[in-house]
Amino acid sequence: MNRHTRRTELRSYKREAHGAHLVTRLIPADAPLDGHPLLQHALSFWRGNIQQRRPFCPICKRNYADDAHPGAILFTTLPIAPTSASVTAFCTECWNDQPPAVIEREAARVLRQVIPNGRFLDRW
Repeated sequence: MNRHTRRTELRSYKREAHGAHLVTRLIPADAPLDGHPLLQHALSFWRGNIQQRRPFCPICKRNYADDAHPGAILFTTLPIAPTSASVTAFCTECWNDQPPAVIEREAARVLRQVIPNGRFLDRW
C-alpha cells in the first residue's frame, strides 16, 4: 500500500465524517472487544497490514513494522450506522510511560486530521 492509497482512504473517511461527530474509544490493546465486531474487524485489518502500511506511534514515531508494540488503540467511528473504523495505536512504552495529558493531546492531534476544528466532548 502506498502513500497515495492511504491519503485517498483518509480523504474518503473525512468526507464521511464531514458535518457529523465521531465516536472515539481509547482502550488498552489487550482489552477484549467482545460485542464489538466492527472494532474487532478494524483491529484485525490494522494488524494484518502492518508490514504494508507501516503505521507508527503518534508520540514517539516508532514503527510497528519494525519494533514497536501497541499498548493502546484509538478507534474512531461515525455515530450513525458505522461501517468503518479508523485505528491508531499508541506503543506500549508511550502508553505506560507518558502522562495522560500527553496521550490525550496526541489523540486530539490525530483526530484533528479527520475533523480539523473539532471539539472534543467527554460524554461517557
